[in-house]
Amino acid sequence: MTRVALLKCEAYDPLLIREKMLEALHLIGLEPGIFAGKRVVIKPNLLSATAPEKSVVTHPEFFRAALRMVRDHGGTPVLCESPGFQPLSKVMKKAGYDRIVEEQGCEVADPRATALLFWDGPCRFKRFEISSAVFDADIILNLPKFKTHGLMYITGAVKNLFGLIYGLNKSQWHLKAQSKEEFSDFLLDYYSALLKGFEKPKVFIHLMDAVMGMEGEGPGVTGTPRKIGAILAGQDAVSVDAVATRVVGLPVKKVLTVTLGERRGLGTGAFERIELLGAGLDAFQIPDYVPNKASGGNPMGHWPLNTRAFKDLLVEKPVPSRARCTLCYQCKAICPGKAIAESKGESGVPRYDYDKCIRCYCCMEICPEAAIGLKRGKLQWLLGKWTK
Repeated sequence: MTRVALLKCEAYDPLLIREKMLEALHLIGLEPGIFAGKRVVIKPNLLSATAPEKSVVTHPEFFRAALRMVRDHGGTPVLCESPGFQPLSKVMKKAGYDRIVEEQGCEVADPRATALLFWDGPCRFKRFEISSAVFDADIILNLPKFKTHGLMYITGAVKNLFGLIYGLNKSQWHLKAQSKEEFSDFLLDYYSALLKGFEKPKVFIHLMDAVMGMEGEGPGVTGTPRKIGAILAGQDAVSVDAVATRVVGLPVKKVLTVTLGERRGLGTGAFERIELLGAGLDAFQIPDYVPNKASGGNPMGHWPLNTRAFKDLLVEKPVPSRARCTLCYQCKAICPGKAIAESKGESGVPRYDYDKCIRCYCCMEICPEAAIGLKRGKLQWLLGKWTK
């Protein structure tokens, strides 16, 4: 059975978090001595330049605890992240990472330095341009933030590794794999390559920040912070995501990286085959955790027609708000489908071509003003009743 540690942690106290991290490692059969003499890539979630209290990024004190744990046990930590649009330095400053890196003397990998990872396995996607720092690492210490997600239902351990792909290149993957099912398969192809594509396999450790999570229209600032009070750990990203989803009471079957990942032999999603250590699920009382309404509710699986042809009727579309939009056009820059144009006037909002829009919701993720909301398709309410 695969092991997942689940521990209560109510606050971002650096000493408490470090204590919980060490306990979690021990529970899953690892000791901190594993870091001795090793080069350790630390991969937090630094989606965008937002303050920690927004719960968009892995909390800086969570990162600090992981960094010190590695360094104090003889490892060489390297912060590795590539935000989708904004410069890493800007994101680190806003998120409070810059001072920690300066205080602790941590190396920061250049997001522009990339190398090609190739794995010729039984998968559709085989080539991935990722941070070159990963090739030099012995251990990947993945620090995902548990959040809801417009396309993927939740973002956790599997999805967080997507951040090792360089910046705006991420949006191009949304063009290659447009539906939830296709993008899940892409993420699992990529995860397969990370597990099996290096001449010397990397050790993966996943430590999830679920002290404060995010519900609603995540994973960007449109979402709502929600206290969970948990830290999870495991070496199987699929299992960690499965347990985290169960903790907040959401249906694991809607997390395709879990269900498909187990089917492909990349991890364990079935709860009865996971050895849960530490606190039990009953230690967490998280009633009515709100999913992103754009995810998991698309009735196309019950409908024998192509999603693209009927997406205006059946799939939520992103809609900018005149009241909130500052016309920064970060949405336009990141849009993989080139579906967003500039406003015709100063008082307007970005103009969407919904025929080109692939409903990846990257614009919502990146918007710094929470100015992009969702509008339901005209037939969704009717088909929602029909498919229940």
